[in-house]
Amino acid sequence: MFKRILFPTDFSEPSMKVLGYIPTLREAGTREVVLVHVIDSKDVTLIASGGQGFLGTVPDQETEAQKRLREEIHHHIINTRRALEKQGVEVIVRVPIGSPGKEIVNTADVEGASLIVIGSHGRSNIRDRLLGTVSEYVIKNAHQPVLVIKRDVAAQK
Repeated sequence: MFKRILFPTDFSEPSMKVLGYIPTLREAGTREVVLVHVIDSKDVTLIASGGQGFLGTVPDQETEAQKRLREEIHHHIINTRRALEKQGVEVIVRVPIGSPGKEIVNTADVEGASLIVIGSHGRSNIRDRLLGTVSEYVIKNAHQPVLVIKRDVAAQK
């Protein structure tokens, strides 16, 4: 029933809780996981501009910041992919740039996902306290069923 699932992650602890549910999803028929990490276009703009510090923008620092971000994302993707493959699923990796919620919904459609499994942050404003803005957007706009993995109550304190 859920042969191909979409696993969006920002590599935070709440989003990575999804890994613990992969064995159960495999028992339910999951064979492929589309691992998605969206690079927020707002972050790209900030990094590309170098930020405006006390001494202004330094071009060498822009390049170094971009390189560090790329290496960090690459490292997280490799580790997450390995963890998924150890659980016996095929992994497809996608790293779109844009608005996280919109890119997750779009990737689920393009990849033919039968289920989206997303972790919940719940760390934004009061209205979004229970889910988080990205999770809420995905729930409201996805064309597939969405399984939300709650964050630990103890982690909120």
